[in-house]
Amino acid sequence: MNKDFKTTVLDAGGRYGLHPSWKPFTGELLYYLFEPDPVESKRLQKKYSRRSDEVKVVGSAVAEQDGRLTIHFLRNRAMSSSTVRNPVSSLFKGERLREVDVVESIETEAVSIDSFCERNSLALDFLKLDTEGGEFKILQGARKQLQENICGVRCEVSFDYIFDGMPLFSTIHDFMLGHDFYLLNLDYNGCGDYQNDFVRLDERYGILTACDAVWMKRPKHVFEQPSHSHGDTEARVMKYAAFCLNNNACDVAIDILLRARREHGLSFDALKGTRLHKFLDISIHKLFYGLKWQPGQSLKTNQETFSLIFGTKMKEMNEFMESEELNPD
Repeated sequence: MNKDFKTTVLDAGGRYGLHPSWKPFTGELLYYLFEPDPVESKRLQKKYSRRSDEVKVVGSAVAEQDGRLTIHFLRNRAMSSSTVRNPVSSLFKGERLREVDVVESIETEAVSIDSFCERNSLALDFLKLDTEGGEFKILQGARKQLQENICGVRCEVSFDYIFDGMPLFSTIHDFMLGHDFYLLNLDYNGCGDYQNDFVRLDERYGILTACDAVWMKRPKHVFEQPSHSHGDTEARVMKYAAFCLNNNACDVAIDILLRARREHGLSFDALKGTRLHKFLDISIHKLFYGLKWQPGQSLKTNQETFSLIFGTKMKEMNEFMESEELNPD
């Protein structure tokens, strides 16, 4: 297994730490947290000091190209941006209006994703972008990585002109389609930008102005990518599946694992004993155990699917509940 085995993530806009979609992941990890706020960057370095081998805090901004970038810090520093925010969202009116006041601006170093990866000999697996309007420009500076390496992207997108002069979802989606990614899902549960207090919390409400969008590389690229050593393609498949599991797409995760076994004759035996393999094993065990309570589920099909993927018998009933890995305290 080569040095690229770790699941490598670049997070542009890493304030507060690892994104929630990555916190459940227990596989081998190399996570680059970019945060240009010097105070927050210092706090993150302290926070992850015991995980500095796998979480790297970088105190600069990410942009289309290397250079300098002016960041405008708002009173709610999580909303800070290099762009100008338009007064579109009703979420920042009334008592919350002061949250979007600019309190200071600083000029900071900025790097493009492609140049950072080239200097550090990185092949990224996944990308997470949340820079309050600068996402499309950042993607422009990641063309090489998107073309050659990246399998999945989680990116904040706008459906209205929240950020002055910045492209909307439609432009970003066209760009991603052009790099042979498909839209996996939108991280939207029906809770929009509410206009007043007359809403029903058990129904959809408000206006959809922004959310996270998740794109995946079409699976053919995962299997066509040249392998440098035994187990590389299998690792890419498992990383792809793990990302899908953590981004509300368990069916897509199972699909690529089955395609690897049925259509490409791959085996995941070389990965046994790795944290990545263990993460998938436990996650799919829990998935199938939960599915069995749904009407129409076939226990036999679930067992056969698990056995085909992992080459081992799936734990069930008392075996599942007695397992300290599957049923921890």
